[in-house]
Amino acid sequence: MTTSSRPDAGAPAAVSEPEPASPAPDEILGAKLAALIRLKLDVSVTHLYSRGVRRHMRAALRAGATRDEVLSVVKLSTVIGIHALAVGMPILNQELAYARMPTEPAISARPTPVCDALRRDGNFNPDWEAIHEAAPDWLEGFLATGLGIWRDGVLPPLWIELLCIAGDAALTHMYTPGTRRHIRAALALGAEREQIRAVLEIVGRQSRDAYEASLPVLDDVCAL
Repeated sequence: MTTSSRPDAGAPAAVSEPEPASPAPDEILGAKLAALIRLKLDVSVTHLYSRGVRRHMRAALRAGATRDEVLSVVKLSTVIGIHALAVGMPILNQELAYARMPTEPAISARPTPVCDALRRDGNFNPDWEAIHEAAPDWLEGFLATGLGIWRDGVLPPLWIELLCIAGDAALTHMYTPGTRRHIRAALALGAEREQIRAVLEIVGRQSRDAYEASLPVLDDVCAL
């Protein structure tokens, strides 16, 4: 069986796709930020597309990104682990109540200064309440590690929010509460509508990875 009748066999670029909006995301966001956003999508624990990770790391470095900036994007991609508990703990509490089983709050074994400071500053995410009630020590440790990305100054705060929009809106994640929260935060930091639109357009084109990953395999299988 042969695929010679199909020109440029296995090349994802040969597949017809919608034309990008004008101006292109790279023009709106800049080459470096656009590459970091694409990296954020591919390095996410919900995608882990190694070919794209390598390509977009190289593109970001060529566009002027530092090693620390690239590493911050990788670190930022681990933060979505909290979403498992943000989604799961309220459901668990509801099901425990339905089953008439006790839902006694856990008692922290140590102080929780990070959570306390976030509450005091009005930055404690309401979605974390069920986590704090059931596992305060876990939440404290997670936030103490994760919030360093926002505080170390490696990436501008607005860039972090745009990267988080991409991660939460990703086709492999689609976490609506986080997408809304980070769009709101980005707007508060001065983001323009077109910047957020550009991020979402990059996310929408994540579907191309299906072609890139599968067409070479299809050609190999058909050639057997």
